[in-house]
Amino acid sequence: MIILQPNTSNQTISIMPRVDLSTAITVSIRLRRDGDGLSENITPLAISSNGNFSDLDISSTILSEGSTYFMEIEADDNLAYRDKIFCTSQNDYSIKHVVAQTNYTPYSSTDDNTYII
Repeated sequence: MIILQPNTSNQTISIMPRVDLSTAITVSIRLRRDGDGLSENITPLAISSNGNFSDLDISSTILSEGSTYFMEIEADDNLAYRDKIFCTSQNDYSIKHVVAQTNYTPYSSTDDNTYII
């Protein structure tokens, strides 16, 4: 999973694609947000080789905090790479991400009939 910031500035992702992206004529990236299906097609601003990895500089307008995305990269109309993206402004990765902590109510035996399955 790739972690990106929720902004429109340039960001670099490092991937290990199926083909060499530096020799491809056209490279396109398709992002699709999980949930509502909002999508965007991106052309990387720069592609560079880093050993067995390829570094791509990208800029997207649909990245939002706490969202996950499905990413497909095509090189010359052939699938080169697939992955998931998680978007967060958090920089300290030793702290675990918590979702809906205030909405969770633990089970209580006194409220036995309040939960419908």
